Parts: sequence; structure tokens; C-alpha cells
Amino acid sequence: MPENRLMYLGFVLIVAAVSVWLGAELTRRIEWAVRYVGGAGVVLVVLGVALEFWKAKNAGPKSP
Repeated sequence: MPENRLMYLGFVLIVAAVSVWLGAELTRRIEWAVRYVGGAGVVLVVLGVALEFWKAKNAGPKSP
């Protein structure tokens, strides 16, 4: 890395700006998928809760 702090700060700002720009571009391109991924997450949570209730109902008393 450069020893000049101004050059170092410049590199940091360039990397930060490019990272923010890439994040905005990716968000713009996949915005349509967010609602489907969120819906899939809700469905998985509901299925997981139902599976836990089903396991608890079918599990008999534990013997020591």
C-alpha cells in the first residue's frame, strides 16, 4: 500500500464507490425476485413449524 495517506484515502473511496455502484446495479436487476424469495421463506417457516408439531404429536413418551 502507498505510504501517502491521500493516495490511500483515494483508493479507499474508489473501492467504496465501486462497491456501492455494484450493489445498486445488482439490486436493480434482481428486484423482481425479492417478493418470491420472501414468499418462499414464509412458506418454509410455516412448513417447519407444522413439521415440528407433527413430530411432537407422533413422538411417544420417552422411557428413561
